[in-house]
Amino acid sequence: MGEVSAAGYSNDTSPSSVRYYLMVDKESITSDWVLTQSPVPMVSALMVYLSVVLGVGPRFMADRKPFDLKNIMRVYNLLQILYNAYVLSQLFLTPGAIHYLVHHSCRLDDPDNIRNLRHTFLLYSWHYYVLKLLDLADTLFMVLRKKDSHITFLHLYHHTAMVFFTWYSNRFIKAQQATIPAFINLMVHTIMYSYYFLATFGPEMQKYLWWKRHLTKVQLGQFGLVIIYLWLLYQNDCDVSQDFNVIWIINVCVITAFFVNFYIQTYIVRPRHTHNNRLHHKTS
Repeated sequence: MGEVSAAGYSNDTSPSSVRYYLMVDKESITSDWVLTQSPVPMVSALMVYLSVVLGVGPRFMADRKPFDLKNIMRVYNLLQILYNAYVLSQLFLTPGAIHYLVHHSCRLDDPDNIRNLRHTFLLYSWHYYVLKLLDLADTLFMVLRKKDSHITFLHLYHHTAMVFFTWYSNRFIKAQQATIPAFINLMVHTIMYSYYFLATFGPEMQKYLWWKRHLTKVQLGQFGLVIIYLWLLYQNDCDVSQDFNVIWIINVCVITAFFVNFYIQTYIVRPRHTHNNRLHHKTS
C-alpha cells in the first residue's frame, strides 16, 4: 500500500495507483479550498470542541439552570435535514453519477472522460466535511442543556474521529469510493435529524416517535454496509485508494463496536434491569 505524499499523490507507482490519483484530482483543484488546504482549521475546531465540552462548558454550567434551546435546536435540526438532503440529492441530479458509480466502482474509467464527475465528487466531499463540522454543535447543545449523561466516550470519539478522518481523506486521499459510504451516511443523518427535529415538540409528539430504537439499528446497518463495501474493494484489489479502505474499515469497526455496546446497554440490559426491579417491588 503506497504512502500519500503532501501533494496528495501516492508514492506507489503501480499503474492502478497512477490511474487512481489522476482520476481523483488531476489538476489539484482542491489544494486551496477553504477548510481543507491546511490542518489548522480542523485542529482548532476539535481543540475548541473538546475543551468546551470537557472543561469550559461544564464549569460554566455548574451553577446555572439548563438553557431552553428548543427553538434554536429546531432551526439547527432543520438545517441539518435540508443540508444532508441537498448533498444527497446531488448524486441523483448530476448526470452520469449513478451510472458511473455502479459500473466503475472497482475499475476506473479514463479520467479525461469524466471531468465533470471528478469535480462533483470532490465538491460534495467538501460539503460532507462541512456537515461533520456542523455535527459538533450537537454536543454543545447537550452541555448547555446539562445533558451530561449523553456525552459518552462513544459520542466524543464518533464526532472527533469523523471530523479528523474526513478532513484527512479530503485533503490527501480524495477517494472516489468515499461517495457510496457518504451517500449511505447522508441518508441516515437525514432520518436521524428528522427524529431530533420532531422530538423538540415535546411529549405530544412522543407517541409518534416509537421508532427511536430502530434508529440505532439503522445506524448499525449503515456501518455494516460500509465495512462490507470497502472490504470488497480491498479484497478485489480495485483501482481505488487502498489507503482509504484500510483507514475507514478500522475506524468504522471501532465506531460499530461502541454502537453495539450502546445498543445492548440501552435496549437490552437496562430494560431487563428495570423489569426485574418492578417484579421485585410487586412481590415484596
